[in-house]
Amino acid sequence: MKKISSFELFISFFKINMITFGGGYAIMPIIKKVYVDDKKILVEEDMLDLIALAQSIPGAMAINTSMLVGYKLRGTLGALVSLVGAFLPPLLIISIISVFYQIFQTNPIIQAILGGMRGAVSAVMIFAAYNMFTSLLKTNRIFSLTLMIIAFLLAWFTNISVGYIMLSAGIIGFLYFGYIKERLSL
Repeated sequence: MKKISSFELFISFFKINMITFGGGYAIMPIIKKVYVDDKKILVEEDMLDLIALAQSIPGAMAINTSMLVGYKLRGTLGALVSLVGAFLPPLLIISIISVFYQIFQTNPIIQAILGGMRGAVSAVMIFAAYNMFTSLLKTNRIFSLTLMIIAFLLAWFTNISVGYIMLSAGIIGFLYFGYIKERLSL
């Protein structure tokens, strides 16, 4: 695995979070592109594991993923540096917007830009979901499909909280990949 400095980690997450709109799911493909495709510091399987873990932690998905990537690459210092690099751009942007809130709220050009960004963010999220879906199906196709279908049906047709469904799927995946599959291969 290649090494990255703490400063590069900070700058990288600062840039990613400065130009990405739409939250955690919109930022996932960009983090993957930077760290898996471009820099080749992480492998795709590690990235998928970090994304899954970030989803199970309370808080903002983009921040959680940034911290986990930083921790994976540089330990505790990397997690802290990535955290600061990830939350600083939104903090600065929100601070600036709050000063000009009245102007932004009634400006039709700003409203049109934000409306267009919503559509683009939706497309990016669909693309990210599709990429994660196809990556998961490369291995353990039957298990992954079964778990996804059951989770979808439970979320759609019952009043069970999506958080409980995700937690249950995480536990089932942990048991399957950590214990059952390991014992079956022996």
